[in-house]
Amino acid sequence: MAEGKNLYETVIVTSAKLGEEGSAELVNRFKALIAEHGTVESVDDWGKRRFAYPIQKQTEGYYTLINFQSNPEFTAELDRRYQITDGILRTIIIKRDPRHVAAQKPQKAVAAEENNIDVEAIAVEAVEGAADGSAE
Repeated sequence: MAEGKNLYETVIVTSAKLGEEGSAELVNRFKALIAEHGTVESVDDWGKRRFAYPIQKQTEGYYTLINFQSNPEFTAELDRRYQITDGILRTIIIKRDPRHVAAQKPQKAVAAEENNIDVEAIAVEAVEGAADGSAE
């Protein structure tokens, strides 16, 4: 890790009214801003989600997680830019602990074949079991 730089993650919730393309454009603008002041490590687009409660009279939005590295002073500027940008409903910037980042390695999905699980046999058993149960 570079001297004086911290690890951060930010979640951006953009308005569903922007559409998928508008949301992606807005996220790309912020990725470019972050890249100017640090380094973008990863971007995870979570897609369109329904809110638990209305936010600014809207019930859906696009969620994006950005992991980045920058100077501590930049987060205040990033937050200010979030607040004055139209189309952004909610944001959060969190400082990540480097001790936990090293422990959290990316987990890849394990395929059923790698675990020697016969998915077709399980499906056939489930269908036969349901057929036997309804025949009684």
